[in-house]
Amino acid sequence: MSEGETNFFRQALNARGSFALIDDRFGVDLTGYMGTIGASAMGPITTDPGSSFSNTANVRHFSISPWYRDVLGRLATYQLRYTAAHSGGSSGFATAKLSQTASAQVDGIQGASKWNWRWYGSIQRREFNSGFTRDRQHSGGVLFYNIYPTLRVYGTIDYEQIDGLRNEDGDTEGYGPGAGFDWTPFQRTSVSGSVSKRYYGTVGNLSLAHSTQRTTMGLRWSRSVLTSADASLLMFNPASLTSGFGAGVGQANPVITSLLSAGIVLPPGTVLTQGMFTDAAMMARQLTAFWGLRGARNSLTFTGFFSNRESTTELQSSTQLTGIRGSAIFGGIFVGEIRERGLIASYSHRLDGRSAIDVVADRRRIESPTAFFETQYTSFRVGYRTWITSDMAGFAGVRRRVQSGHGRSASYDENSIYAGVDMRFY
Repeated sequence: MSEGETNFFRQALNARGSFALIDDRFGVDLTGYMGTIGASAMGPITTDPGSSFSNTANVRHFSISPWYRDVLGRLATYQLRYTAAHSGGSSGFATAKLSQTASAQVDGIQGASKWNWRWYGSIQRREFNSGFTRDRQHSGGVLFYNIYPTLRVYGTIDYEQIDGLRNEDGDTEGYGPGAGFDWTPFQRTSVSGSVSKRYYGTVGNLSLAHSTQRTTMGLRWSRSVLTSADASLLMFNPASLTSGFGAGVGQANPVITSLLSAGIVLPPGTVLTQGMFTDAAMMARQLTAFWGLRGARNSLTFTGFFSNRESTTELQSSTQLTGIRGSAIFGGIFVGEIRERGLIASYSHRLDGRSAIDVVADRRRIESPTAFFETQYTSFRVGYRTWITSDMAGFAGVRRRVQSGHGRSASYDENSIYAGVDMRFY
């Protein structure tokens, strides 16, 4: 396309598959993602980039991961895995044409003792354009102790090395201790958390999930260095967020299943943050929270998120940098810090067995202390939807959007009327 033309092409794919063979000892996992995201955090924001014709980028990520698992007598089980992934698109940031990861994990077989152990290790190589490569190595051991059947604590020791990622002393590798816990106080409640000291800083995560007969909630927080393009996007997955890890894991959550089928919850794979689709290393602090209520006629959900992404030293020494988006022969490099937060409230009132009224309010804020901009975005939508047949629904409504920008950010307002048809294939 030439300059000034509008790109009407959109791609949407969020696929995942697993295949097990040879008595479930050998298998292959496949993932594929193609989508349209906001290209720049400073440009016009929209909750649905696929419906916009400005500030958009088409991105893709595919991976294939064969694995093999078996037992070592009565001592332990083990799993070997190899993953090959490809990322690309028009995001303008550095992506790896090939990312390869070899990993292994050995778990002690739990016996009568309250103690157990685990060892794990991985090696990753990312190949950017023009043959530019970066490696990452990680290995660690875990010692578990079951205080109660519902409470397990553990300690860890980890070694990690990331090419080009230096701490204040100039080190690119180091060892560090860690600790964590898994707790299931009730059948429908689970809590887990961990913290670990690495040579570049502290990493950790916290997860909470709780469900009742009519409500469900989930919370997930993490602080880590990301080196994968699909992980650099904060994607919303309500089923995973509310599933927990204790009793009942692997079973469908009836509340979230009902909310998803009613269309009141953002679908799995929805990207909450703007741009930053890159395989270059970045430090990310991310929080996602969800609460949902399912009623006979009324349903209500709240979705909140926070993301703080900071650039690292991994590629900076080899590139010419310019603000948030730099340039180099192998792609743009993110430099600086971007903070994003948002809250989405959705309400649905069923008129009858086929139709409903939907009300959605969305409030977001993006700022960067290094790029000197701040953006506030508000969206309000009222719509009507009805099932025309068993597999086809019609919808229509009105929408109001307002974005106010300061510094280098953009501002706009929009009033629109929308309508469409949604057909499902079974």
